Amino acid sequence: MAEASLSFAAQPKTKKIHRSLDTFDEYNIAAPLLTSPRSIEACKRQGIEAEELVFRYEDSFFEKGITQDIQEIRWKHYEKKRRDKLSLVREERLELISMGWEPSVGKSMTASGNDTGNDTGLEAERRGTAALKEQRQMESIKAKRQQELEQMVAYELKLTQVAEEQQRQIEADRHKEAQRQKEAQARQKAWEEIQRQKEVDKVKEEARQERIRKKLAVEEYQKEQDRKLQEELEEKARLKAARQREVDARLMREEHKKQTEMIIEQQQKVVEKRRQEMQEKDERRKAEMEARQLESMVKAEEERQRAQQRIQSAMEQQREMLKMQRRLYHERQDRNAVKRAQYEAAQRAETERLRQVAEMKKDELTRAFKKMERIENKKRRQTLEKEQMAEKNLQAVRQQREIDHRQKMERQKLKQADKLEAVERLNRIQLYKREQAVDRLNADDDRTNALAAFKEKMLEERKAFRRQNEMERHKVIESMEKLRQQPSKALKTLKSGGGMDASTGGH
Repeated sequence: MAEASLSFAAQPKTKKIHRSLDTFDEYNIAAPLLTSPRSIEACKRQGIEAEELVFRYEDSFFEKGITQDIQEIRWKHYEKKRRDKLSLVREERLELISMGWEPSVGKSMTASGNDTGNDTGLEAERRGTAALKEQRQMESIKAKRQQELEQMVAYELKLTQVAEEQQRQIEADRHKEAQRQKEAQARQKAWEEIQRQKEVDKVKEEARQERIRKKLAVEEYQKEQDRKLQEELEEKARLKAARQREVDARLMREEHKKQTEMIIEQQQKVVEKRRQEMQEKDERRKAEMEARQLESMVKAEEERQRAQQRIQSAMEQQREMLKMQRRLYHERQDRNAVKRAQYEAAQRAETERLRQVAEMKKDELTRAFKKMERIENKKRRQTLEKEQMAEKNLQAVRQQREIDHRQKMERQKLKQADKLEAVERLNRIQLYKREQAVDRLNADDDRTNALAAFKEKMLEERKAFRRQNEMERHKVIESMEKLRQQPSKALKTLKSGGGMDASTGGH
C-alpha cells in the first residue's frame, strides 16, 4: 500500500492525490495525510495536527520500564482523544462547507490600464470616479485594518490571560497533586504501620498460644507420667503383696505340714505309747496270769487273744487314721498345688494383663502424643497457611494499591499532558489566527499598494493628457497663425499633422 502510494505520489502530473477528512484513512501514515483545503483549514482552525488523527497500535506505546496496564491506559487515552479530535475537525469541515468557505487564490491586484488613446473627457471623468472609489476603498480598508488590529490585540490579551489562568491552574493542580501524593504516602505508611503492628501482635499472640499449648502438653505429659508412675507403684505394691501372700501361704503350708507331721508323730507316739502301755499291761497281765496260770489258762489265752485283737484293732485304726491323714494331706497338697498353679497362672495372667494394659497405655500415650503432634503440626501448618494467605492477600492489596496508585498517577500525568496540549492547541489556534490576520494585512497592504500604484498611474496619465492637450492646442494655434500668413503651406502642414495625429492615435 505504501509503495503504491509512493509510486502514485511520484506521478503528480498524471493524477493528483485527494485526501480529505470525509474519506480519511486513519491507518495510512504516508505523507501527505491531508490534501483537501477544507480539511486542512478545519485542522488549522481547531489547532489540531493531521498526525494526531492517525491510528496507533497499542504496542507503539511500549516503553522500557512501564507495565502493560500503563501502556493500555496510554493507548486508550490516545485513541479516545484521537476519535474526539477526528469528530471535531469533521464537524468543523462541515461548518466550513455550510458557510461556503473557499480557499483564497491570491489574486494580484493590478490595474488593467489599457490605454485606448482616446483622451476624451468621458474617460477622464471615469478615471476620476474610479480614483475616488479607490480612495474610499482605501479608507475603508484602513478602518477595517485598525478594527482587526484592535480585535487581534484584544484576542491576544484574552489568550494571554487564558494561558496564564491555565498555567496557574496547572501549578495549583500540581501543588494539589503533590499534597495529595504526600497525604496518600502518609496514609499508606500509616496503613502499613498498622498492618505491621497487627502482624507483630498476631505473631506475639500465636507465640503466646504456642507457649500455652506447649505448657499444657508438658503438664499433660507430666500428669500421664505421674499416673503411669503411680500405676507402676501400685502394680509393684500389688505384686509385692501377692508375693508376700504367696510367701505367707508357703509358710502356712510348711507350718501346716510341720503341724501335720507333728500331729502324726504325736499320734504315732501316742499309738506307740498305748502299744507299750498295752504291752506293759499285757506283760503285767502275763505276769499276773503266770501268777495265776493255774487259775485259768483258757481265760488267760482268751484274754491275750482279745488283748491282741484290741491291739491289732487299735493299730489298724491308727494305720487307717494315718492313711486318711496322709490322704487328706496329699489332697490338701494337691488342692494347694492346683490353687498355687491357678494363683500363679492368675498372677501371670494378671501380670500379662497389666503388661498389656501398660503397653496399651504406652501405645495410647504414644498415639496421643502423635495425635497431639499431628494436631500441633496441623495447627502450625494452618497457621502458616493463614499467615501465607494473609501475606498473599496483603501483598495482593499492596500490589492493587500500587497498581491503582500507578494508574491514578498516570491518569494525572495524562490530564496534565492534556492541559499542556490544550495550551499548545490554543497557541496553534492563536498562531493560525495571527497568520490569518497577517495575511489579511498583507493582502490589504498589497491592495493598498496596488490602489496607490493605480492612482499614481492615473495621475501620470492625467499629466500626460494635459501635456498632450497643451501640445495640441499649441499646434492648433500655430497652424491658425500659419494659415493666416501662408494658407497653402498651412494646409499642407495641417494635412501632414493630421496624418501624424491619426497615426499616433492609432497606437
